[in-house]
Amino acid sequence: MRRAVLVAIASAMSSAFSAVPAAAVSIGDVRALYGDRMEFGVYRNGSPVGQHYVQFEAADEGLRVTTSTSLAVSALFITVYRFDYESDAVWRDGALMSLTARTNDAGSVIEIDAEANNGVLFVRGPNGTDQTPVGIYPTNHWNAGVIGATQVLDTFTGRIAGVELAPLGVEQVETAHGTIDATRYQYSGAIDNEVWYDDQGRWVKMQFRGTDGSTIELRCRACKGVDVADADVAGADVDTASRPGVRK
Repeated sequence: MRRAVLVAIASAMSSAFSAVPAAAVSIGDVRALYGDRMEFGVYRNGSPVGQHYVQFEAADEGLRVTTSTSLAVSALFITVYRFDYESDAVWRDGALMSLTARTNDAGSVIEIDAEANNGVLFVRGPNGTDQTPVGIYPTNHWNAGVIGATQVLDTFTGRIAGVELAPLGVEQVETAHGTIDATRYQYSGAIDNEVWYDDQGRWVKMQFRGTDGSTIELRCRACKGVDVADADVAGADVDTASRPGVRK
């Protein structure tokens, strides 16, 4: 009986760990998942307010990832809030080697930069300089290797943030590619949001609370490689005509 229980536990643990997607390491890995570019619409309480793009390029011995987010909230045809973000990162052998990021949050600008040297990533931001061993993931979310991490690089503040990602189960996510089964993960600790990855490690959705209590969502408009057959999109509640998704 004891042996049977141990075998069952071991089997369950093996299944759980095997379900965690592998980290994207090379430009080939990334293109197999996403193609050359990802696009998300940003929604606030269900209404489109912006867009989020991620571009992948081959770099010297590695991968270059550029990210941009822009959103605007209007009232009576007047823009009452704007948020813009852009980052440029270089990865090598699956590890972040350098990153620059600039955030303009309603006119408040924050810039950070990070550079790897001798196995250490040095990060400079508005709060000074921090450092961490090479291998940390930034809060750009496209790389599912972050699952299981206990620290991330907050690309808005430049801080090394302690986090935990807890799986909340598999759900059906509506995308421009059709309905995708994806695991929902809850961030806790220094970051509080939710992300969804499919069983191949594709990032397909994100959701969090805005500072005003509103619900902000990033919905996939293009987040699958061209070699992956699109599902039937009939009835999908996704805006693919406009280019309206965000933060972390």
